[in-house]
Amino acid sequence: MAAIRRGDRNPVLAVLAVFVLMALFISPAYAEDYAVAQTYWHGFNNGIDVYSGVFALNKDFSLNTSSYVKYTVDLINPSFGEGGGGGGDSLAKGKVAAVSGASSAVTAGGSGSKDTRHDITAGITHNFDNIMGVEAYYDFSSEKDYTSRTPTVTLKKDLFDKNTTFTAGYSRNMDSISGQFIGGTRTRNTNNYFVGVTQVLSPVTVAQLGYSRNESKGYESEGIRLVPLNSTAASACTAKSAACVDEAFPSKRSRNAYLFGINHYFKDGPTAVFDRSSFKLTMRYYKDNWDIKSYMAEVEYYKYLTEQTVLRLDYRFYDQTKAYFVKNTYTGAEEFKSASKQLEKFNSHLAGVKLTHNFRNDDNYPGFRLAAVEGKYEYYTESIKVAAHVLMAGLRFNF
Repeated sequence: MAAIRRGDRNPVLAVLAVFVLMALFISPAYAEDYAVAQTYWHGFNNGIDVYSGVFALNKDFSLNTSSYVKYTVDLINPSFGEGGGGGGDSLAKGKVAAVSGASSAVTAGGSGSKDTRHDITAGITHNFDNIMGVEAYYDFSSEKDYTSRTPTVTLKKDLFDKNTTFTAGYSRNMDSISGQFIGGTRTRNTNNYFVGVTQVLSPVTVAQLGYSRNESKGYESEGIRLVPLNSTAASACTAKSAACVDEAFPSKRSRNAYLFGINHYFKDGPTAVFDRSSFKLTMRYYKDNWDIKSYMAEVEYYKYLTEQTVLRLDYRFYDQTKAYFVKNTYTGAEEFKSASKQLEKFNSHLAGVKLTHNFRNDDNYPGFRLAAVEGKYEYYTESIKVAAHVLMAGLRFNF
């Protein structure tokens, strides 16, 4: 559920995610020119609803060069049919920042909080005569209290008859934060690095190893939360006072993540359940200089139900320790103070099911055509009393 927490937004992990999403053996062969439209709903148990729309377009210019554009809009608690709901926004201005960047939709604000986030990513990929592949992307994200600009460059090199692929990536976050309690605008810059290798172990098994590092410097808080001192109730901290003070984080943060993944395809399994199916296992270990350590394990099962319909089942477990400066109660004398639930010790579970139906190509209609429809349901829960239902529906077109 990282997409819902701005505090976890990290382009190097996005590069890592792209790297992990290896081509599944059971996936259908799509044309390179395609358009995708998806809609999401995240419903949280604290009364917050997030509606998202994703629109993506991939176009080949040649056998070696292609372009990609994606636009995402996230609406938190929109007032459908209420003329924009201007009054509700002012009631909780800054309490909810939308679904990327610095704050948490699941822990800030409430059912009356509103925000809209716009994000656009554009890039180009070029293969230099099978010597090396280069991908360059630029991402711009904006919402009322947060703006982020992120250029990314990735290099890929195939070796040993394309049985081994080395990947190296770099991106840089340039963020501006203007949460309601800051009284201005602060900045944070982050350098992200990633290296990895994908190895074909057999015609039906692929393994991956990856390492990412992220180094950030600047204003590490978000300016949307206040820390209650002594016995003050957190709900009472709606304005700065002697009992409700600003968060104070270290000005630098370095993160390291180590990843292992393996994907195996069963053409003829030991039982019919495994015929024409694949299993994907991903594990990640993370640590940073704030003494947070985390472990993640995810397993995915893909199965052809028919020649054109694919089922995916997935489950993910995540567990982390707390930052070294996090306490249950602060007196005000501490150098660092936090009101962020995402810096506390917690664990989470995610389970879901997805169906994709792929339409057969019709040579009689070579132009723009519907290629696939998909739908997904997931349930997410955290030990810090957060839970959410996730629904997704999507269409894919080839042209």
